[in-house]
Amino acid sequence: MEKINLCIIGCGSIAKMHSRIARTLKSQVNLLYASRSLEKAQQYNAKFKGIGAFGSYEEAFASPDVHAVFICTPHAYHLEHGKLAAKYGKPALIEKPVTRSLQELDELQETVRQAGTVCMVAENFRFKPLVKVLRQHIDNGDIGDPLIIELNRINRGKIKGWRADAEMMGGGGLLEGGVHWVDLMVSIGGEVNQVLAIRPTKPYKMIAPFEDNIEVFFKYADGTVGKLLHAWNLQNKIGGSSVSKIFGTEGNIHFESNGLFALVLGQKSHFRFPGFFDLLGFRGMLKHFLECVRENKTPVMSLDVARREMQIVKAAYHSLESGRFEDVATATD
Repeated sequence: MEKINLCIIGCGSIAKMHSRIARTLKSQVNLLYASRSLEKAQQYNAKFKGIGAFGSYEEAFASPDVHAVFICTPHAYHLEHGKLAAKYGKPALIEKPVTRSLQELDELQETVRQAGTVCMVAENFRFKPLVKVLRQHIDNGDIGDPLIIELNRINRGKIKGWRADAEMMGGGGLLEGGVHWVDLMVSIGGEVNQVLAIRPTKPYKMIAPFEDNIEVFFKYADGTVGKLLHAWNLQNKIGGSSVSKIFGTEGNIHFESNGLFALVLGQKSHFRFPGFFDLLGFRGMLKHFLECVRENKTPVMSLDVARREMQIVKAAYHSLESGRFEDVATATD
């Protein structure tokens, strides 16, 4: 199998995590690093046994030694760096959220379309073992027809740096971290037609621009309804774990939101551990991207899919202002 030389663009904390994952696929991929500081890129290259380092992003994109790129810079720069990848014909895996706005995403999509390059959003939730287990039991009819999906993500984090900057963020917690959970809601329930969002209005100390605690109600195309609680700023005394539920006509599924377990109580009972080896789906995500690069095929998490999910976020933000359900298909910035 031909090894792909993958350059990680941006040497921050997320690059460390992805590097550790990539090292488990060393038979498939060689790593390189690019930063605005050559010294920092060289440090990462040495730490993770890479094969090259660049002190300029454009130098990395232009290098014939780089086969593909993994863009791990803040999403305020994703349009700029995604366009550079297209300019130099490099397949790109772009961290989420893919951009700050639908306008930026449309510009990126058009650039990628014209270049004809592979472009994938690094949405690891799509590759979680949990998703496969939940879909298996739903598709098998183990709980009958799903009626209500309840997804809870509760934590209190320390938001600093660019995540505390309104212009760099382009939104709040739902855009930056909540896109993961929006993707999970879509993976479980399918196409979403309308959303309504609410957030606390009483005074409290927020830790992020625009919103840090939000509930979003979903109307799915098939008539199922759902609710997502995404909290960056609520106390959780059980280490970030939360329990979520799917209620069907013949039973229900209780599952730990991160994917630790799933309890199916329907026509038959099952207690499932979806899998701890790749609990968060990062390894499966990277393997899929490498496969798409080799075969020049459209990724599961394409820019089109990312756009639809960003429209859900934007519709939720419009709903905060309007106080009513908003259509997803017509959502704009």
